[in-house]
Amino acid sequence: MVAAGMASSDRVMAQDIDMTAYAGSVGGLYMEVMSVWISDWEKEIDGLNISAVSGGGTTNPFHISRGAPNEAIGITDTITTADAMEGTGDIGARAPDGLKNLRALVRFNALSHSAFMIRGSALPDGVTTVGELFDEKPSLRWAFFQRGNPGELTARRFLEVYGVSIEDLNDWGGSVSYNPQAEHSSLMIDGHVDVSMVMTRAPAAFMLDMDASVRDLVWLKIEEDIVDTLIDSYGGYIKVDHPAEFYDSLKEPFVTASVDHVLFVHEDMDEELAYQLTKSVLENASKMRNALKSMSEFYPEEVCHNTGRFELHEGAERACSELGYL
Repeated sequence: MVAAGMASSDRVMAQDIDMTAYAGSVGGLYMEVMSVWISDWEKEIDGLNISAVSGGGTTNPFHISRGAPNEAIGITDTITTADAMEGTGDIGARAPDGLKNLRALVRFNALSHSAFMIRGSALPDGVTTVGELFDEKPSLRWAFFQRGNPGELTARRFLEVYGVSIEDLNDWGGSVSYNPQAEHSSLMIDGHVDVSMVMTRAPAAFMLDMDASVRDLVWLKIEEDIVDTLIDSYGGYIKVDHPAEFYDSLKEPFVTASVDHVLFVHEDMDEELAYQLTKSVLENASKMRNALKSMSEFYPEEVCHNTGRFELHEGAERACSELGYL
């Protein structure tokens, strides 16, 4: 445990702490980001020893919630923060009362954006939005991300808000498939699907392929009231404009619901330890931006805000405030 009343400038800890960092698969975003942070933490916080282990967005909250408060830290997505606090989704299946003892340190500001794209040859006349497309009840071949992926979950939620189901898409004479990211571009390029619903960072390699190779690719606008309803209904989503500068086929930004990722801890983690972890992350933000292309938007003035349904830990709030980011 960190000594009570320790001055914020004093990084000497009362005793050694062995901490487990729950990240994700080797080579994935979570493990890459966590590795950079661990290197900084162990250099700057005396007595702190951290081991990173593979984890997952929906399993990490259980490890942190049920572990020793000063001995675990994890990463998850903002959708899962809502499921954890409310006992819904995959979290609710195992913890129907929720995991309400989790608090955020920072978020990544590495947003994944929702988008619906259609081949121009399959687009009904006069249709420019997703809602207008559903009104036509078209017979189309739809591609979603693989089942269980946050993008596939978001697709189902969008359909629900629009008052449409997967069964409707089939009943209209169409078909539905669930595919990894890379297959979306090949399926669209080869003409095997008509509509691709994705949730991914921008730019994404598979999206650049699709943008360059599908000459009549059309991005359907999402009605703003639908975005608002989705965010109000489920939580964990962030309302932003989908950036347009990366893709030739996207002529202007449009409002969408996006998802981010959060570094989080147990609510009972010692305030000073949470403060020092967060302060290190914020002070080394430029290092993170330079180290990982996926974290090129990791700016301190953004990452202390919109942390899903996890409130900031009091130590993180102190660090963000002292450094002028709250």
